[in-house]
Order: sequence, then C-alpha cells, then structure tokens
Amino acid sequence: MRALRRLARYVSFYAVDAVVKTFNRSRTAAPCLLLVRIDAIGDFVIWLDSAKEFRSRYPDKRIVLCVNSTVYELAKLLPYWDEVLEVDVKRFSTSLRYRFEFLLQLRRRSFGTVIQPTFSRVFLHGDSIVRATGAKHRIGSIGDVSNTHPILKSISNAWYTKLVPAAPGPMMELERNAEFIQNFTERAFHAHPPVLPRLAVLSAELKIQPPYFIIFPGASWVGRQWPVANFAQVALKLHQATGWTPLLCGGASDVVVCQSVIDQSGIASAINLGGSTNLAELTELLRSARLLISNETSAVHIAVAVSTPTVCVLGGGHYGRFMPYPIDIAGVNCVVATHKMSCYNCNWHCTQPHKAGGAVPCIANVTVKSVLERVEAVLSRAQNQNAMLRETQTT
Repeated sequence: MRALRRLARYVSFYAVDAVVKTFNRSRTAAPCLLLVRIDAIGDFVIWLDSAKEFRSRYPDKRIVLCVNSTVYELAKLLPYWDEVLEVDVKRFSTSLRYRFEFLLQLRRRSFGTVIQPTFSRVFLHGDSIVRATGAKHRIGSIGDVSNTHPILKSISNAWYTKLVPAAPGPMMELERNAEFIQNFTERAFHAHPPVLPRLAVLSAELKIQPPYFIIFPGASWVGRQWPVANFAQVALKLHQATGWTPLLCGGASDVVVCQSVIDQSGIASAINLGGSTNLAELTELLRSARLLISNETSAVHIAVAVSTPTVCVLGGGHYGRFMPYPIDIAGVNCVVATHKMSCYNCNWHCTQPHKAGGAVPCIANVTVKSVLERVEAVLSRAQNQNAMLRETQTT
C-alpha cells in the first residue's frame, strides 16, 4: 500500500510538471543564471565556500539563487547573488497547487542557464525545478543515488544538457563541492572552510556578556540526539572549571530539551535561548562564544564558518560525508566525539538494537569523558592559535 501511494504521488507530481512545461517562456525577460540549492541549513553553509565561485565564473550575469525556505533569511544576507527565491520544500512535495505555481513562476522568468551543483540530487525537488525552467543550459552533477532510485536518476539525467563528472566513492561534502567547481570550470580549486560575514546586530535581549559557551542539544531525529543527562554533565563540569555561562540554543522545537539540560545541570546562570534566535542571530552568538558543543546539526557548520572551537557528538549514519572535516583543511577547529561501530554509513537506517524513542547506539554510547577530552583539545588548540596570532601581530 505504501508503495502504491508513493507511485501515485510521483505520477501526480510528474503530471503537474508536464503541464508547466506546456507554458511558453517569456521572450522579453533578460536571460540570467539560476542556482538551485534547496538542501538543509548545514549543507547550505558547507556549500558557501564553493558558492562564491559562481560570481567569479559569471561576473556579468545576474545570479538568482533558489533555496530551501529554512535558509532564505540567511541567504538574503550574503553577497554572492543578486536575488534569492525561496521554496517551501515540504509544500513543494505535498501540494499540487503550490508546486504548479512555483514552477510556473520559474518558467516565466526565462533563465538562460540553470545550475544545480547538489551531488545527491532528488528527482521531485531539484531535478524537477531544473526541468521546469526550460533553460537553454541546464547543468548538474552526475551525482549518486543516495536520495533517488536508479531508474528515476536515469530519467532526470536526460533533463540536463551537461552533467559534471564526479569521483565515485565517499568524499566529505566540502571537498565534493570543490570537486564540482573544479570539474565545471576546468581550473584548480581547493576546498576551504566556509566563511560567514557579520550578519546581524544583536538585540539587547541577545547581547549576552562573554565569556559563555553554547550547547545545542536538539537534533532533526531523536535517534541522533545525545542524551540530555550527558549534555547536562558536560555543561556542569565545564561551567565549574571555567565559570563561563552556558547558553542553550536551538529551534522552536528545542525549547523543552534546552530547558531539560538546564534543569538537570542545576546551573542557575544558564540561559535558555531555544526558539529565540533566527539563523543570523545564532551566527553572531556563535561568533562570540568560547565553545560550541552540539549534536551533528547546522550549528556545527555555522560555528566552523565563524571560527568558534567546536565539539560535535557524531554518529555513524553519514560518517565522513558531512563530518568530520578533513584534517588537511587548515582553519577548522572542530573535533568529533564518536563511538566507532562496524555498521557505520548505514544512511541512518539503524540495524542495531536500541530503545524506541531514544538515541541509536553509535550516539548513546559516546561517553561524557570522551566529549570532555575533546573540549580540552579544541580549547587548547584555540589558545595556541591565538598565541601564534598575537606573536605574528607583534613581529
């Protein structure tokens, strides 16, 4: 029954896309470049190192970026494009009317070139957007089948006029994005940590007096969420050792888990900012923080982009693809705390026994001790880097 429902969904959405294709593109609109990057916040931040290269490649073109609505406010603040369009990916995948209206809007813009650099393409998302534009040049990555079926990928491959080659096998996303730029432009390009410029002036309520550290205890799936009691222990030990104020951050859905960490830690000065910040404000709070301790979330990549020392509790579902950062890329002070298992890279389809509604074993078995050891390591490294910077400035 589930397979039939999925098939019906694909057929109905494919039919909507086909109707959009019957509409003529405008002949008066000036051709410009559309970048399609509609994945999640963390993926988007990792991509920024490569994103800036499109401006260098197309200096005279108007660049329009199509992004997931979750990163729209952040994307608007960046200087790499002239316009940002947002797509509510959930509605795009569930509402025929919304999908039709959005795709028709894109088609009528008459883009001359559309580029989707995402490696793991999605048939009903980015691929369908590229197809609907009808652009003369439709460029994408040859990609893999992590987020699609081989048959669907074979169909959508034909919607592109050029597929940029990519090496098979695992590769960290930062390097995968750099690979796309290098193979697309046919000139050398090496991965560097993403960089986020100053994005916001914090309100009085969010101007927390340093020194403070941030804990991000939420996760997109409960199986990837390190136990609250562990975060509470780490917060308490770090607070006792340094006197720094703990800030608990997260989205609107993380308010309760943030408060639970505070309650279990017993730290009277801890501040719950769950649901109280947008992405730009979170970025600026992270920029001034002494340290971030987090599950594998977008906060980790934002922290890297503002050079904040970071410890990430990392499971094995996508190990090596989004975290950890490659050790040979300079300027990253982010380490991971892990519990290695033979079943790593399961794509978060956990095969190991675990309690329903709780963390999967590769997360649950990460110890407080190992996290504290990595906290010590990143803080020591940050101290050494600051000392070297001061020495350089005085010589």
